[in-house]
This record gives sequence, C-alpha cells and structure tokens, in this order.
Amino acid sequence: MTATVYKSRLIEKIPRVADIVTFRFERPAGYEYRAGQWFNIDFIGPEGQPLNHHFSHSSSPTEPWLEFTTRLRDSEFKRVLRELPIGTEVDLEAPFGSFVLVPGEDPVAFLAGGIGITCVRSILRDCGDEPSRAGNRSMTLLFANRSEDAIPFRDELVEIETKVPGLRVVHVLSRAGDGWSGRRGHIDEDLVESELPKASQWRYYVSGPPSFVGAMREMLAGHGIDPNRVTMERFEGYE
Repeated sequence: MTATVYKSRLIEKIPRVADIVTFRFERPAGYEYRAGQWFNIDFIGPEGQPLNHHFSHSSSPTEPWLEFTTRLRDSEFKRVLRELPIGTEVDLEAPFGSFVLVPGEDPVAFLAGGIGITCVRSILRDCGDEPSRAGNRSMTLLFANRSEDAIPFRDELVEIETKVPGLRVVHVLSRAGDGWSGRRGHIDEDLVESELPKASQWRYYVSGPPSFVGAMREMLAGHGIDPNRVTMERFEGYE
C-alpha cells in the first residue's frame, strides 16, 4: 500500500485506564491499512502551531472508524491532544509499518508491555472479526503491566479470546495485589519456557516502550530464538 494523506475529524475520546485514552476518528473513504500498522497525524494547535505525531492503529481494519490509544504524558503535543475539541479536523498519513501478522501455520506469540498492546489489539480484533486471519495456529499474548487496574482493553481481550479458538491471553503483573491469582513478575525466559512449548518454533511480535522491547530482544536472543522470527515495534516516549 502507498502512503496517502486523508482528511478526518475527531469524533470521540474514550478513557481506558489511568491516563490512557483512545482517540477515535472518522474513517475517510479509501483509507486502507493492515492490522498493526501505524500512521502520522497532523493538526493545528490552539496557538496556530502545527503539531504532528505517529501512532499505531489500535483499531482494526474491520471497524468503521480509526483509533489510536495513548498515555497522556506532559508533553506539548499530549497537552493539546488532551483538550482537542470533538470535530477537530486532522490530516492522517497512512499506512506505514511492518508489524503485521505473517500468513502461515507457525504458532504466534505476542509480547506486549503496557501501551504496546495497541497494535496487538488491532491484530487480535482483526482475527476476532475475521477468524480466517488467524487460521488454525496457536496464538498466545503475554501482556505485562504493573497492576490489575492498569490493564488497557482487559475486558475486550476476554471477549476476543472467545472468538479466536487458538488464542490464550496471559497477564503478567509486576505489582500485583494480594488477590491476584495470575502470573507475577516480568516476562522472562522461565515464563516463556512455561507458556510457549518448543519456544524456538514460535513467531514473536514484541511491542512496547524502548526499554521493554530491548529487554525482550535480549531475553529472546538468550533463549536461542532466531531473530528472523521476531518482529518488533518500539513506542518512543513512554519510559
């Protein structure tokens, strides 16, 4: 697909957890992309200043709107974004990126850290709406967060898990409360060995802040995973 600039408008802001918010836009005619890809957004700020940023789609191509989901940090762009009026016109340049599901029968493991779930949500929603995208292969999401109340898209992941027969979602919490019965700590070699049998045969998709992606790269390399079986997406600015 060739990148093209489209006109769109903000139609909704959807709070998720903590300071994470989804921004939903009209989907222009002819706007096509693959689940997991990203786009550039440009608009004019309140002082007349041009603002731009790139975001992964958290929406799926099966949905009639476009979304990105982000953590609202204290940068100029994020401060303006937080207050952006509904109806604001924006330019969207898309599509970009190769963080897309590769056809085949190899089992797939998604290793997502925090806000890195957005492009994975795009892919999993696509598979839930169009089961042929997943095929008959096994798919496991290892999703790392701090605590139960910091898990974006938690309820939706439960729903998607019921729609994709081969999908398992494993939450891993570093600061879990006393009532948490799931995995604790971090995604490491022991967890991979436990949750992903015959780990060298899986295809890996890693997404999250740079420190998370770097740690996963080292962990997978130390586990003997062929780097050609690993696709990564770094979310800059989220350390």
